[in-house]
Amino acid sequence: MRTKFFRQMILALAFLFSGILLAQSSTQETADTVFVLPIHGPIDKGLLTVLRRAFRELHSLRPKALIIELDTPGGGLQETRELVDRLRAARKDGCEVYAFVKKDALSAGALLALSTQAIYMAESGIIGSAMPISISPLGGGIQELPADVKEKILSVVRAIVQGLAQENNHREELAIAMVDPQHPDLMDGDRLLCARGHLLNLTAKDAASLSEQDGRPLLAAGLAQNVDEMLLKLGLDDCKVRYFSEEKADRLARWITALGPLLLALGVLGLWIEFKTPGFGVLGFSGIALLCLYFFGHYIAGLAGLEEFALVLLGTILLAVEIFLIPGFGLTGTAGILCIIAGAGMAVIPKMPKVLPLAGVPPISYTGYLQSALLSLFVTILIVGLGVWLIAKYFPALPIYRRMVLQDGLTAGASMPATEDAENKLLPGQRGVCLTALHPSGIARINGKRVDVMSQGEYIEKGAEIQVLKVGAMAVLVQKI
Repeated sequence: MRTKFFRQMILALAFLFSGILLAQSSTQETADTVFVLPIHGPIDKGLLTVLRRAFRELHSLRPKALIIELDTPGGGLQETRELVDRLRAARKDGCEVYAFVKKDALSAGALLALSTQAIYMAESGIIGSAMPISISPLGGGIQELPADVKEKILSVVRAIVQGLAQENNHREELAIAMVDPQHPDLMDGDRLLCARGHLLNLTAKDAASLSEQDGRPLLAAGLAQNVDEMLLKLGLDDCKVRYFSEEKADRLARWITALGPLLLALGVLGLWIEFKTPGFGVLGFSGIALLCLYFFGHYIAGLAGLEEFALVLLGTILLAVEIFLIPGFGLTGTAGILCIIAGAGMAVIPKMPKVLPLAGVPPISYTGYLQSALLSLFVTILIVGLGVWLIAKYFPALPIYRRMVLQDGLTAGASMPATEDAENKLLPGQRGVCLTALHPSGIARINGKRVDVMSQGEYIEKGAEIQVLKVGAMAVLVQKI
């Protein structure tokens, strides 16, 4: 039965692994397609989960152009920097990248717009106000930072917008005025665009107005009522348009990634209990299902990939070899556990796009992602440890545990069950020898007869001497001596 369990577990993981391989290898060239990516609402971890899948789909689709449709009040700096690099990577791969400001492109939205080679705006659109602020993690609004910390963060964002403006031929002075209120008075000929001490915000009309100095638009290449009109102005109206939309799987992935440590811990606990009891039952299926659900959610979220699945599959094989083929628990089992933990940890760290950092801007640090991964693993280990302790302490004494062990145990005729006849011959205190390893159930020879026995939850190796603790109708409880 345990071999059957092992086969089913490996088949389930291998099936999921092959599905990921097939999904990642399906790349198609569609040079006549425009991919429209709506970025609506705050740019937070939840939205980033969805957008990672969008960029994976973009990479697979390889369209002629990407249009990001912006209506956002802003978001986190780390999430924004990741999206900026993903947009820059798309351009590096030969995709034209444009922005359509549907309504608001404020703060982080302005940075994303500056990451594109041309900006179009609806008449009601606004762009600007990109100065970084700190929000208290405990609520209560904006958190005031020490002057040196504030300047350090501001200098990074200032360098980002300046680098994006240089890379995409936008006006540097406008980009800096959106971020730093201490900019000089921003003038266009005799017209004051933004006074010192204020952050620059531009309406669609102002952004698309021609400069008095060089006759070029100040920022926006033009106005458009919608994406279709924008495509017409770009000469892309004959292309197929593919809109990305959030699906039910994306919403599920948000919940899975949020509950990731709990799902992973419950999956490990389910498999651990299944390893400790004979046969294959509900807990084994539940453990496999929870692990598959965990990695499915992280794959949809653009986090887990082939490397993570390979590590988990290797860890599962090593752990099964240790449990089924090697007595005790040693190096192989430890390596299996470490592989599973490493795979689960890597599944919460995103694959970052390969682009050179902007001039004067340090590359994105993995520190924040690593801290999140370590916290997730710590919570998982804490839940697993607490669960194992509670199960080892209380579960073996419960009638349901003994019924599970007996009903799913060895086949009839393999040994003498603990029937009333066996009870008459077996007494507490009698000694015997294990004929098989106890995980915690197995077979022992007591009074010259083969008997189904069960330990108190611990592993007892084959050949060990045991003593009967209790003889019941459902099981013979023994301990090692």
